[in-house]
Amino acid sequence: MTCQIYGQQKQKRATEAADIAPIMQINEGLRVAYIDVVESLKYGKNEFYSKLVKADAVGNDQEIYSIRLSGDPNLGEGNIENKNHAIVFTRGESIQTID
Repeated sequence: MTCQIYGQQKQKRATEAADIAPIMQINEGLRVAYIDVVESLKYGKNEFYSKLVKADAVGNDQEIYSIRLSGDPNLGEGNIENKNHAIVFTRGESIQTID
């Protein structure tokens, strides 16, 4: 599943992010790809990462992969870019995209 604003929702403790956690716990094979924005003290600007997480036994997010992006992906929810940032995690897998 890809939800590029999941990281922002987690930081804000939004109900949308809280709703995703139990779904990941119930479905052990479910992974969530999202964009993480990190303030860089070294460069004085934000850095962007595409991350893939799954739920651990306690229900916390366990990071599987993190890929640094070259800049702000400027994604819009539901747009094709939402799928594009997650496609790097699908090598050798079957994928289904639904709009």
